[in-house]
Amino acid sequence: MSNTLLVFAKIPRPGHVKTRLTPVLTPEEAARLYRAFLRDALDVYADLPVDVRLYLAPPFTADDVQAVPDAISVHEQRGDGLGARMKKAFRDVLVDGGTRAVIVGTDHPTLPPAFVEQAFTTLEGDRTVCIGPSDDGGYYLLGMTAVYPQLFDGMHYSHDDVFADTLTRVGRTDARLTVLPPWYDVDTPTALQRLVDDLSTTDVAAPRTRTLIEDLDLDRLLQAE
Repeated sequence: MSNTLLVFAKIPRPGHVKTRLTPVLTPEEAARLYRAFLRDALDVYADLPVDVRLYLAPPFTADDVQAVPDAISVHEQRGDGLGARMKKAFRDVLVDGGTRAVIVGTDHPTLPPAFVEQAFTTLEGDRTVCIGPSDDGGYYLLGMTAVYPQLFDGMHYSHDDVFADTLTRVGRTDARLTVLPPWYDVDTPTALQRLVDDLSTTDVAAPRTRTLIEDLDLDRLLQAE
């Protein structure tokens, strides 16, 4: 079976990424943090025994992708809205001969790679879906062996019930569902503090994220809030 990991990301531009962190960080600092998340995640994903495709939100230029590992191909997100873009990416793979596709973001630098590998393991059979819930009510990962448009059509994102709504939609299909262990995205100052604490007590690599946390003295900034 062919396994494909679809990594969805944006170009780290000030004012366009991690905007909910700007009470603590400046837009420029938030963009630097997102860039660290992105590059650390790509290094981890590039080492997995799967085909990795980076899907970037337009616009972007050749200069924007110079730091992408050679093992990762770069593609443009296409479609009107996040749901349409994810559906198109799944179709790119599963309609063209791929058998397992998993989509993941870059907002969780401490996400265990084993969770991603587990996702592919659960995708057995022609009609299976897996999903990894995030603590904010969304999901950090979605995988499938067949394209289920109803998981995306008319779907609204960036609210507390995305995971629950997606589960309801999966329940209306013929897919066998596996729910993976929960994790967290770093989108708020509270989640950022959790990240700082986790990195101080674990051996997770995330070298660029660790360096930037030290450079920005994030622990002090967060305690001052």
